[in-house]
Amino acid sequence: MRMQRRRTNALPRNVNSGRLQDEIAVLERRLAQIGPDGDCGYEKALIRFFEQQLGERRALLRRRDGTVGG
Repeated sequence: MRMQRRRTNALPRNVNSGRLQDEIAVLERRLAQIGPDGDCGYEKALIRFFEQQLGERRALLRRRDGTVGG
């Protein structure tokens, strides 16, 4: 019988706003270094991953701050 793995968020729920802001800044800097399109498949995959991570961190930061908008 195949067991299904439960997907967990990489970020703990108790992470503070300062850390989230720092991580967002790092991801944004890295995206700026790569550029908007990427030069190869690897960079394009990194862009997608970083954008997904940014979205998760921004959403978590909004929940922490109690704001609804982006």
